[in-house]
Amino acid sequence: MYSIKRKKGNIGEEIVVLYLKNIGFQILDQNYLKKLGEIDIVAQKSHKIYFIEVKSSVLQNFNGFIDTNGAESWKISVSSGLDHVSHETDDAIFNPVWNMTNKKKSSFSKIIKIYLADKYGEDIPEFQIDLMSVLLDFYKKIAYISRIENILLERG
Repeated sequence: MYSIKRKKGNIGEEIVVLYLKNIGFQILDQNYLKKLGEIDIVAQKSHKIYFIEVKSSVLQNFNGFIDTNGAESWKISVSSGLDHVSHETDDAIFNPVWNMTNKKKSSFSKIIKIYLADKYGEDIPEFQIDLMSVLLDFYKKIAYISRIENILLERG
């Protein structure tokens, strides 16, 4: 049984996968897990590989039942900026992107190197690292997505 936090993360990832497929990406891997960490989504478009970290948060305090019947029932709202993914909580403003800590960046960098070596050996393809923020409104079933392309990671 998954925790509530993990269920929210899973829904966010499912929604991002649907969105990426709708804009022409092929999903190569999901939840690529090694001892050092996990890559949420590995996708391909044209000849470029995309490593995508998904950070999900909930718009309003939601303690109700989380429907995990699939992302298809969610409406997706996409923004090129990050303004709308910040949201007010009871005591502060929060943005899911802030969960991409330096420790996470370091482990993400290492796991990408492992993935590339595992899947491609010496013939490393062109790749890009993106961060997708998903803000979930469980009451309205709307997912607000924002994408930061080509993020820089610490050298690991």
